[in-house]
Amino acid sequence: MPSISLTAILFTGLFAIILISVSFFPSFVYSVSTNNNTKKTDLANQSSLVPSFKQIPDKVKEFILNDIVNKSKASIVVGFIDPNGTKVYSFGNISKANNTPVNGSTIFNIDSITKTFTTLVLADMVKQGIVNLNDPIEKYLPSTTKVPQYNGTKITLEDLATHTSGLPFLPSNIWLNNTVGNINPNYNSTQLYQGLSNTTLLSEPGTKFLYSDFGMGLLGHILSVKAGIPYEQLVKDRILDVLGMNDTKINLSENDIKRFPVGHVNGSEIETPKIPDVIAGAGAFRSTANDLLKYLSANMGLLHTKLDESISLQHLIRHPGVIENPMNYSEYVALAWRVLSNLGTETLTHQGAINGWNSFVGFTPAKQIGVVLLCSCDSNNADTNNLAFVLLHLTDAQNLTWHGKK
Repeated sequence: MPSISLTAILFTGLFAIILISVSFFPSFVYSVSTNNNTKKTDLANQSSLVPSFKQIPDKVKEFILNDIVNKSKASIVVGFIDPNGTKVYSFGNISKANNTPVNGSTIFNIDSITKTFTTLVLADMVKQGIVNLNDPIEKYLPSTTKVPQYNGTKITLEDLATHTSGLPFLPSNIWLNNTVGNINPNYNSTQLYQGLSNTTLLSEPGTKFLYSDFGMGLLGHILSVKAGIPYEQLVKDRILDVLGMNDTKINLSENDIKRFPVGHVNGSEIETPKIPDVIAGAGAFRSTANDLLKYLSANMGLLHTKLDESISLQHLIRHPGVIENPMNYSEYVALAWRVLSNLGTETLTHQGAINGWNSFVGFTPAKQIGVVLLCSCDSNNADTNNLAFVLLHLTDAQNLTWHGKK
């Protein structure tokens, strides 16, 4: 079985610097899709162009190809969005066996970006009065489940959605054959409830940020049970169909698989990790750059739908985030989204990382600019650090100081 790696949370902020500092979007070469006829009312049906894009230096293109694509044997798709439209750039092919170039319609694992879908569903159900943020989670679990408390403080739905529940990263009973690193793909609800009952909280709920796939997976499960439909269908009904994100899904058809690259670790192709259905809300979705640009357009207020109020609620909730970070910015956590601040400019981001794959979405509301990055590469090879370094240079932000590895 493939193993699942801890999401590289800290480096997400490096991507955010792109958005905080950018005043124009330079462009990649190779495969580029463009369209400059985008309007706010029909952005979800567009695919690509921002007229203000400028050409990036050849050395940056070479870095992408040599240090990332050729080194890791992976493929990368990058998308940008502003009020003028969107633009998508792509590098690499589907796999060794399939030399079809990747593009804006190529399907990638997005792992933890899924968490923002889970919390948007939560916000939407809150807006409709189906659940409340301050509801104790025990309200939605079997009476036989012993839900852990911390000195009498109970876990709420908001705690799960903001990584402040005190739950560990994963339940202790999720490992296949008790081998840490190998998640049991058949992990089920009975085991989830057992794992929860046997868990000791690491901190008082609502007081400390502790990133938890356990908590977010449990939240997705609770919402699914409350709605009476599978998690994937719940997200489809409440988000994907509304925004026209037709290529965003967990289960792929045979035709979808033809557009799904192979993940890479240390330059070698690997089997795609399987997230158990019961915690799918923590990171099971796949998507395309085109779909995620539609998602960003809604989050940025460029596309208006019936989700507007739910998106506002999702962004509004704020808890203190990780205090120490590589770029010394202020940080908070909304409902899943990380909110980064630099001199008063806020950027909302989320990263996804799983063995063989990396992904990122982020946007700055005040400047109405956003970035999507999808890569079939592992963070230990063509890592998030290097990807952030490339995108940092794309902004031509010479005044920024780099504190990571070069």
